[in-house]
Amino acid sequence: MTNHVKRSPVTDSSRLISHNVQADPTSQRVVEAVKARLCGDGNVPAATLEHQLGLVDRLSGFELGRFLLVNRGLDAYWTHRLVIHETDSLRQGMVSELEYLIFERLPAVLATRERFKIFRRELQARLKPGFVLASVPCGWMGDLLLLDYETYADVRLLGLDLDKNALDGAYQLANERGLARQVQLHHADAWEMDLNANVDILTSNGLNIYEPDNERVVSLYLKFFNALKPGGQLITSFLTPPPTLSNESPWDMNATTPTLLALQQLLFVQIIEVKWSSFRTHSQTREQLERVGFRDVTFVNDRGCMFPTVIAKKPS
Repeated sequence: MTNHVKRSPVTDSSRLISHNVQADPTSQRVVEAVKARLCGDGNVPAATLEHQLGLVDRLSGFELGRFLLVNRGLDAYWTHRLVIHETDSLRQGMVSELEYLIFERLPAVLATRERFKIFRRELQARLKPGFVLASVPCGWMGDLLLLDYETYADVRLLGLDLDKNALDGAYQLANERGLARQVQLHHADAWEMDLNANVDILTSNGLNIYEPDNERVVSLYLKFFNALKPGGQLITSFLTPPPTLSNESPWDMNATTPTLLALQQLLFVQIIEVKWSSFRTHSQTREQLERVGFRDVTFVNDRGCMFPTVIAKKPS
């Protein structure tokens, strides 16, 4: 792998904002700490508290649930597992009911899976011979590595991530796809990268949703802008606010059911306290992108309008 990964001076994985690479996902200590926190809320009715504690036990009963309890976010491996999973391929009874619901029915999971398909469709449509494509943060780099390059053998693929485990996964997937010779991986912080206007298309998912500071997000978009060639395009995404948080919420409530939204709220917000809670509106995202110089900003919404894709162009 060392021949394929360039390491920048800044590679401190403790700066990861999505998950903790040092965490033990089987830690009973974390499970007990979550239960203690829930019990400490004296305003929760006994029956509701019992239900919440039962959900903690059910989460601790399968691998993804344990990872979420400990990390409060997803790493590259679990993000890849969730987005490539074919909806309705897991039958009820094959796994626990809660694991089934997370993989097959939760609105946020279905939205990010649909977002992943939109990314791949939009990227495939824009491929041209000789292009340089970058993924930041790349994770397992499925957005690029799962495209069809049969007539684009000279395309170069760049991946950048602060998590070395993500780069290991990307390298493994590149080998499986027969694309290792076209791939170059960088172990670096996205906010400190310098791709020197060498990229035709840059794709990014899963970083801005963990960053609550709007100015930090703008500075990230500026890094993306500077990485692109004149005329280059950015394909990224963002989480929109739910109706309970904003009157500007674009969520289509007909695309899901209240019971699943309630379960998602209970699991992700109250029990796990997930870190991916930085919501932004379409207008706010457009303003942030245009502020750093992007133009021709267009949106491609998922069915529920929870996790839109946004495409922006660097002027020629």
